[in-house]
Amino acid sequence: MHAYLDLVRLGKNDWWRYLLSVVLILLFWQFLGAVPFALLMGWYLLDGDPATDLDTYGLRGDETSIFIVSMLASVFFLAGIFLAVRYIHGRPLRTLITPAPALDWRRAGQGFWVWFVIVALLSLAEALLYPGRYVWTPDLRRFLPFVFLALILIPIQTSAEELFFRGYLLQWVGLRWRNIWLLSALSGLIFGSMHTLNPEFQFNPLLLSVYYFLMGAVPAYVTLRDGRLELALGFHAANNLFAALFANYEITVMPTPSLFTIQTQDVLFAVPAACFGLLVFVLIFVDPLRARIERRTATGGENV
Repeated sequence: MHAYLDLVRLGKNDWWRYLLSVVLILLFWQFLGAVPFALLMGWYLLDGDPATDLDTYGLRGDETSIFIVSMLASVFFLAGIFLAVRYIHGRPLRTLITPAPALDWRRAGQGFWVWFVIVALLSLAEALLYPGRYVWTPDLRRFLPFVFLALILIPIQTSAEELFFRGYLLQWVGLRWRNIWLLSALSGLIFGSMHTLNPEFQFNPLLLSVYYFLMGAVPAYVTLRDGRLELALGFHAANNLFAALFANYEITVMPTPSLFTIQTQDVLFAVPAACFGLLVFVLIFVDPLRARIERRTATGGENV
């Protein structure tokens, strides 16, 4: 954990640098990144087509166009993070990910496939328990081009979020606090607060707050225990790609031409299932006994 948090000390950490960096990142992400979406929204409002409009859940129209302009915000987000870390803090972007000289793509792949399989099995269990909830809705004319776009843009989106929430902010707070539980909880609170405007919150705000808190806190915990960010990068990409390509809800912040459409937003099933899946993910990648041995060895204690 300490090697990962100590990467922040390779750069410049004056308080004004963080203030300037956060302003820059938010400017790129929330302002410049919103321009393509605003232009599309303006077009939809003026084109006279009743199929393209702005409703309670966001833009309604061509899913691919909405997806592209939404994902472009993450491209600006990533650019803002890079500029802040590289030129305001004076350290490589890689230091948000690992203390090693290069990224461990194998570790990122492990995080991806383990979480992808867990989510797939949980979705299969839900489909078997509630027949008819998952409806086969393939439209290959829309789906095949979308796969290409999703495989490029979704990893950019998820990586930008991980670099900011589990990289930049986690290391910044780590300058003052080193308690793994506190850092994980703060990461979960910040990440969860960014999703409170999602349309699914109307179904059960309390349980969904727990869900998004855990989706932020658990990757932070795994990152700190693993001493690097690759597992979280793979985890987040797998989660969003599965939803976008294989099973998405009817009411969602990001409609996609997925192979299955989930007809019911059953929070009472989804949140406990996600908690179980996250526990399995932690148990697979976090080895408490090994950590205890290393900690006792580092302090001169006897091996367990």
